[in-house]
Parts: sequence; structure tokens; C-alpha cells
Amino acid sequence: MWCKLPGEKNELFRQPSSVNRLARRLIPSTETEAFNLLIDRIGVRVSFAPKTRVFHENDPAESVYKVVGGSVCTCKTLSDGRRQIGRFYLPGEFFGFECADEHTLSAEAVSNAKVLAIKKSALAAAAGRDAVLERQVLLLMARELACLQERVLLLLKNAQERVGEFILDMEKRAGVVDYVELPMKRQDIADYLGLTIETVSRTLTALENHDAIEILPRQGIVVRNHSLLKTLMADRSEMSAYWSCLRKSTNENGYRGDRRRTRIQPTGAPRSTPQRLRRNGPVG
Repeated sequence: MWCKLPGEKNELFRQPSSVNRLARRLIPSTETEAFNLLIDRIGVRVSFAPKTRVFHENDPAESVYKVVGGSVCTCKTLSDGRRQIGRFYLPGEFFGFECADEHTLSAEAVSNAKVLAIKKSALAAAAGRDAVLERQVLLLMARELACLQERVLLLLKNAQERVGEFILDMEKRAGVVDYVELPMKRQDIADYLGLTIETVSRTLTALENHDAIEILPRQGIVVRNHSLLKTLMADRSEMSAYWSCLRKSTNENGYRGDRRRTRIQPTGAPRSTPQRLRRNGPVG
């Protein structure tokens, strides 16, 4: 249904530059209001607890969804048990636009979330009667395609670039300057960026130690210096020097990490009296 568009509109999806321009262009407020009124009228509001599935992979793709409150992510569990997160969706954003008859990814609530479920058939019928609504749907689909292209490019970058771009992207989408709310856990961020949770935590700590960001106790980050953050993202030598210094300090002091003061046992050294007795035999 969603793939069979008029020929002249298919050109929007053949040219990446056009897709990116559409994805970044602001939708006129009058059109937005009309579209939101339609969504509110034909959509069904549903609440989800954290980690609850909105839909499963291979479920019939009969609806599209709008996040009203909280946050949602799309994800896929790989054959080896690892999880890959496709994207996080914040209030006001749509997900579930797929040309296939079945969902290729699952969707689950990251935090307590409220979602509007809109039947594709109802939305298509309304868009067919109103050119303005049809244009809104095309823009949303173009934006989703642009996000997919940007994600592919993100996964080609190194760890500090991925983490830094994630912070800047979340700040931009939330619309709050110098502050990023992170309702998701560190493991969720790692699954989204294709990194380990240890790498994400170390990179965030390094950025904080360089005074580029400040990690708040309650699921948030303050961006203290945007230009410094972008410089650290691009300057591998600076971050490499930090990790080299950290590893050197770890080796000299015999401790693992800069926060967890866990003593590293020398190789082969007995750790307890029973081990020493088994190794040397009873005394006397």
C-alpha cells in the first residue's frame, strides 16, 4: 500500500540529497496541526510499561505509531543472542512505516510510554482524500529513510564518534540546549551503537574527564562544551593518549580501571590458605 506511490513522488526516494533535504525541512505549522488532529481522531492511545513490546518481529504491519509520552526503541535479536537496537523514538516521532506486510523489527517501550496506534488503511484513506495529509505522510517516510542512511554511516565510525554523535543527536531531537535526557540504560546505548557497555562507559568517562560533558546522577548528560566535544570526536590521538595514560596508571598501580579499585592478583599467586596448602602441602 505504502510503496505504490505516484511516479513523480517516487523520485523523492531515488535521490538521497532530496531525502535529506525533506528530512530536515520544517513542516508548516498549519499542516502539522491538521495532521496531528487527524492522528488524534483516528489513533488509539495505548500505554506500555518499560520493556513491554509494542509489536513483535514478523507481526502483521497493519499500523503506524506515534510516541505521545516516554520513549520507544525498535530492536532485533540476532541468532547468537545479541540484541541490536535500530532507533530510539521520542515524543512526537512516528515509527512503524514499513513497505513489507510484516514488521522486520520488534518495538518495545524503553520507559513508561504512551503511543498512538493508527491503522494504515485509515491513514491511507484520509491521505488519498487530502493532498496536504498525503504530503505529510511522504515527509515522514522520507525522514525515516534519511535516519536509516545516517545510521549506516554512524556504524562505520569509531567509538568516540559514535558516542559523541549519539549525544548531539539526542540533544537536537529533544530540543533542549546543552542537556540530554537519557531514559535508556547504558546497555541500550551500547546495543544501538554496536559497542560493548564497557566501551560506552569508558568513552563517556573520558569525555567527562576532558570537561566536554557532565554525567548527571539521574539519566542525563549536560553538554558543557560543544566545540570541545566535536574536537574530541574527531581527534583520535587525544583520546588514544588518554587511554594509554589510563592503562599505564593501571599497570603501575596494579589496579583495574580508574573508578573500581579492584586489585589485580599477580599471575600464579595463591589467593588463600587452602590454595597454599594444596600447592605446598601441610606445614610440618
